[in-house]
Amino acid sequence: MTLLSPLITIFCIILLGIFCYKKQLFTQTQIDGFELLLFNIIIPSYLFAASYKHDLSALLNTQYIAAYLLTFGILALIVTVIFVKKLSTIAVCMRILAASYVNAAIYTLPVITILLKDPTTAMIGNIIQVIIIQPIFIILLNTLKHKEKSLIKKIVSVITTPLIIMPIIGILLNYLKVALPIPIVDAISQIGSGASGLALFAFGLTLGATKITAQCLKFDLLSILFIKNLVHPLVAIFIAYLMKLESYWFNSLIIAASAPTAFVVYMISKEFSTEEELVKKVIALSSVVSILSLILIAIIIG
Repeated sequence: MTLLSPLITIFCIILLGIFCYKKQLFTQTQIDGFELLLFNIIIPSYLFAASYKHDLSALLNTQYIAAYLLTFGILALIVTVIFVKKLSTIAVCMRILAASYVNAAIYTLPVITILLKDPTTAMIGNIIQVIIIQPIFIILLNTLKHKEKSLIKKIVSVITTPLIIMPIIGILLNYLKVALPIPIVDAISQIGSGASGLALFAFGLTLGATKITAQCLKFDLLSILFIKNLVHPLVAIFIAYLMKLESYWFNSLIIAASAPTAFVVYMISKEFSTEEELVKKVIALSSVVSILSLILIAIIIG
């Protein structure tokens, strides 16, 4: 089976987003509103419908979850070894997130859905990151900064965001075999039906806003980009091979590892006033490099 056709589809949608940004067809206010709609309604609706209707045993694939977390753990160890002697613990934590926390919502989800025709692993990755990884680092950063009085409230606020709570509700209803009225399920499914295309379009808008200058290419930035865009996929390939993942799960882990750094990492860096400029540049440049990675991945798994 050739992946040329879906790969062209992905690039066409991304290029449309870039074109729209360059031609200033949308104001920044409109783009912000579009992103809010995407993150708070469209993608959560898609994830709810998929998790509600999906085979629950596939969503609880312990082997893939272990492979995903092990890959993240190895990246975290590599970053720690490189930076721990010359930087503060909180700065190291932000570098770990910058190098390892991937853009699951507007990159991994649509790419896996379009290339592999099955969103299961994208949903699993999204849930792993926001329910397991993100709270752990928020707790650690809060402990180091001593700024947050109630860690429980912070964790609850993270988990109850639409992007996370909707698939959780879908999984619970699926597990409990609760049958919702068909019109409600159909309505949510219709709202989320364009999630993959709209997410790639939003990714194109992000790429269109990316500006690269020679002045920003310094050691710290280049080292994180090297780890994120090269070491991360290589570690994922090693782990997938070591754990003997089947083809779909193997390819999904590589796609996830090759995704750019998630924008939420910049939001966390701003909240804790740590490494904001570095993280912002990593997100922008890793987004550009991920396009090249996508071509290589399509060749490998094709």
